[in-house]
Amino acid sequence: MNPNPPIRSALIVLIAAALAAWAAGCAHVADVRQVDPGFTAEALRAGGLANLGVVQVNEIPQVRPPLIAALERVLAATRSDIPLVAAARAQATFDESTSRLLLLGYQMHGAPEAVWLARAADSLHGAARYGVLARVESAAIRYSVRDAPPDLHSPSGRIMVTGRDTRVTVSVYDLPTRVLVFTGTYAAAAESAAADTVPVKTWLQGPREQAGITVAPQEPPSQQGYPGPPPLAQALESAFVEFARSLPGGPPPQ
Repeated sequence: MNPNPPIRSALIVLIAAALAAWAAGCAHVADVRQVDPGFTAEALRAGGLANLGVVQVNEIPQVRPPLIAALERVLAATRSDIPLVAAARAQATFDESTSRLLLLGYQMHGAPEAVWLARAADSLHGAARYGVLARVESAAIRYSVRDAPPDLHSPSGRIMVTGRDTRVTVSVYDLPTRVLVFTGTYAAAAESAAADTVPVKTWLQGPREQAGITVAPQEPPSQQGYPGPPPLAQALESAFVEFARSLPGGPPPQ
């Protein structure tokens, strides 16, 4: 183990920075459907978009705030042409039952119950024509060991990588008609990395990653030197960027 913690900490920062460009921004579009041809860039810009919430399958409501914030941060940065009603403002117009049951139904079934979507739309009183809901379908954690880049002088020549792979479905509803007008599923990943300080003889006892093949550690990850996984909100950001770009009037793919 590296006896000099400041050096090890600096190395971790360097590795994380080097990986950020290709790991944290990794996303691809699995499926996008514009259900209503009337859902155009002009209609979206004129009508605006209300953030009705972001949920995660099989998780408690307390995990939602950073996910909601990530969606709003991306929309503000990527689609400043779309007037956005933030979730806090939208939720403030709902009664307690609407606020709770709209998102509960969407979390459980992947579609809001009609009665609660209607009550939400009525509560917004025309503040926005469209409403967006997002549902995190999966958020798997993976571990791997890789060769360190040549410019990063890891003592062992390796880096320990913890990745979070996510899949999120985003749906847009026409609030006056309660009709689904757009839906897309997006996959994204983010990674954190640290210098490998585990003795070589320990590392060789179990499976490892070679040439990009991911393996599961045989001991608890923290005991093998793996860093903590990136926050879920960070992993979702690149997926939300793809969603924002795939809306009508979005910038061309890069």
